[in-house]
This record gives sequence, C-alpha cells and structure tokens, in this order.
Amino acid sequence: MNTRKNTEEQDRGPERQQKRRFRLSGLIYHNSFVLACSFIAALVGWFITAAGSSDLNRTVYDVPIEFTLSPEAQADGLRVWGSSYQTVDIEGSGSNMITSKLSAEDFEVTAALNPTSTKLTGNTTQKASAQVRVAKKSTYSDYEVVSMSPEEITLEYDRYKEVALNVEPQISFTVGTGFYPGTPVLSEEKVTISGPESSVNKISRAAVVYNIDSPLRENEELTCPVRLYDQDGLEVKDTAGMYLTMDVDTVQVTVPVYPKKTVPVVVTLAHRPAQFSDSRITVEPESIDLAGSAEALGSVSEIRMDNVMDFAELDLSHGTVTRSFEIPIPQNTRDITNTGTNTISQVTVTINLNGYRQQTVTVPEDNIQVINGPTGELAALPIAKTLDVAVAGPEAHVNKLTGDSVMVQVDMSNVTASSGSVDVPVTVSIPGSAGEACWVIGSYTMAVTIGSAQEAIAQNEPAPKNFSGGLAATPPSD
Repeated sequence: MNTRKNTEEQDRGPERQQKRRFRLSGLIYHNSFVLACSFIAALVGWFITAAGSSDLNRTVYDVPIEFTLSPEAQADGLRVWGSSYQTVDIEGSGSNMITSKLSAEDFEVTAALNPTSTKLTGNTTQKASAQVRVAKKSTYSDYEVVSMSPEEITLEYDRYKEVALNVEPQISFTVGTGFYPGTPVLSEEKVTISGPESSVNKISRAAVVYNIDSPLRENEELTCPVRLYDQDGLEVKDTAGMYLTMDVDTVQVTVPVYPKKTVPVVVTLAHRPAQFSDSRITVEPESIDLAGSAEALGSVSEIRMDNVMDFAELDLSHGTVTRSFEIPIPQNTRDITNTGTNTISQVTVTINLNGYRQQTVTVPEDNIQVINGPTGELAALPIAKTLDVAVAGPEAHVNKLTGDSVMVQVDMSNVTASSGSVDVPVTVSIPGSAGEACWVIGSYTMAVTIGSAQEAIAQNEPAPKNFSGGLAATPPSD
C-alpha cells in the first residue's frame, strides 16, 4: 500500500514544478511589481544625487566666542569682563552629507582684545571693538565657512582687583525687661570682593542688615546676605552688571541675649572705729549691673573689693580722702553699668574727715607689753622705754587722749632669734570708749633685747615692775 502512494506522488512532481514556473513569470510581468521596483530605483538615485551635491548650505547657531588678549593687553594686566555678543551664527557650505553633521564643536571662534591704547580713564570699564575670527577644527574637510554673524563685537575690559572688607553687623533689635543685648557675632567677619578695578573702587563697605521687630529674650540665629555700599552710602545692587564677585554671599549671625542682675559693691574698711558714721563714707557706684549666663549670675550676690581701705593709712590734712579701685568682675559675666568703652568699672570711695584731727602721744613703759616671749631662762625686753604714736579722731576726743590711753603689744610669736636685738612689729590700740571714736595712724616696730633674764635686766635698767619665769614685763593692772 505504501508503495502505491509513493508512485502517485512521483507522478505529480513534474506537474507541480510547471505550476511554480508559471507563477514566478506572472509576478515579474505584473504592473504592481514593476511600479514598486521603479520607486525603489528612483529613491536610490535621489539619495545618490543628494549625496553628491556640493551646493547645500547649513547654519550652525550659538557658537561660543573665545576671548583672547594681545601681548600688550596681557602686559598691562587687562582682562575681558563682558561682550556685546557671547556667541555667533556660522553658515557653512559643502556636501549635504557633511554639512548635516556640523555643530558648534566644528568651529573655533575667537575675538582678541588689542586696544589701541591700554590707558584706562574714568571710573568705569573701557570698551573696544574686536573682529570675530572663525576657523575650522573639524576632521571633515569638505565644507567652507560662507558667513558669520556678527563679524564685529564690542569688548569691555579693565584691570583685575580684589579687596577684603570687614562685614559690619547692622542688626536692629531690642530685648525684653531683665535682659541685656550682646554684640551680634558673624560666622564670617570679612568678605573679599573681586572684579574690574573701576567697579571694585566704587565699593566702600560691606554689611549685613536685619531688623528684628519683637523684643528678644533668648539668642537669635539669622542668615543674612552680604550687602555692598558705595562712598555715598548707597547700596550697590547690580553687582553682576558691574562684574563683581564675592567669596561670601551670606553669613550666619548670632544675636546674643543675656540675663542681667544688679549687685551691691562692698568695700572693706580696716581699723574703722565703731562710732565713725556711715554718712561720712560714700561709695560710687553703690551697685553695678552684670550680664551673663543664668548660671554665672546665680553665684554672684555682691561684688567685694579686693582692695582694703585702711583708716590707719588715711591722711587727715585735706579734710576728705578719695580712693579709686578697679571692680573685680566675676568670671563669665560682664559689667554693663558703663556705656562707654570700659570693660571694668571703677569704684570711688570718699571719706569725709572734716572735724577730725590727729596728734602724737607718748605711750609710757607701763603700757608696753611683750607677749609670746621666750620661756625658761631667756627674756625679751623692749630697749626703748616709751613709744610715740599718732592717733586720730573727732577733735573733742583726740584732745583728751594721752599716752596712758594707748596700749602697745610686742608679739614675739614670729621671732626666731634666741639672743641679741631684733625689731619686732607691734600692735597699737586704744582701749575703752575712746577707741570707739578714735584710731591709730601708721604702723610701728620696737627694738627688743633677747637674752638671759640677768642680761635683759642689766640692759634695760631699771628692771620692769613685774618679771617672772623669764617673761618680759607686763603692763600694770588698772
């Protein structure tokens, strides 16, 4: 059965081949096929014709201009700052296959600054005309430059200059009650301005300007632009038109606000008699205002002067005594009492001594006492039997004072010598009610002999009224 089927297919083979040849010949002579082939041939011919054309032009727009300087201009330090045109339009001609690919990168356009005179006049940039030149830099050679626009431009030129200016903080603000305004702090204190010399010369100062309407009770942080001003105080706003640049455009501004506190000024008065009236002592200022952090102010209750006003050093000859001292300002605080430039205030103390006088009295031997003297067989005795002492006080009281009203103590506590004569500081006082109104002027010493009891007695005849246990004589009892 299979053999039969194969025989039939073999018999149909020549018939099928004949039908295929008939269909192909019909397609070749068919009108549609002929038209399609003709169109394709025409299109190929057009492309060949177009590719071979050399008369097609193309304009490349916005080709940048490179500005150059002549050797003379360079030697004079000139720079080109601006131009009437930054780009040109170039028309190229050549094969369409070439010109269709042209771009700005295929041309080198230059304009050279070569002023006839480099002498600069006036306070503005100078202007000069320059020819625009174009050259091909493409690997494609089959094209030409037909034209360009513009062919001539105007250049602005000047020397380069830069200057550094302090940035002035012009921050207007107020603070709430109980607070003190600090000085604004800038993140950048200087700005460098650069550009044409004539433009830079017009700038007089730089500042940051800001107005805060509401009273501040804490620090304020601001971001402020840097503003430039001319010699007339007018703001220069068109910096770009003047070809000016700044290395700092904006700065951060911190506006500090501090709590403030009023504290009294306390003056230490040494050897002041109890009855000396406060009305005779004037302290100016009696208090000062401090500003600082809350923590720093919390530890301050008063300002106590380091200096001591000692009545024993007063000169009564002028009626009043005036002394000035610097006030020690606590750490991390600021004295805001003065509105001037002083950072540390001064306190002035005035003592009225009108009606007071001084006189000299002679303290007798009986009123001179040696204390803390040597023990055992040693003794310490003053060489002098008396001591002249200056006393001061109200005239009525001083007139009544005598040497018997004054006591002298010779304290041997700090004396290390075991023999011989030595000068020892003494303490002079006015005991009793007289001492409440009067005081001793000056400081005193006495020469004291140290040795055996017999030697001391021999050198200080007559012997003291009371001598026992090797100690020096003590003043008599009342």
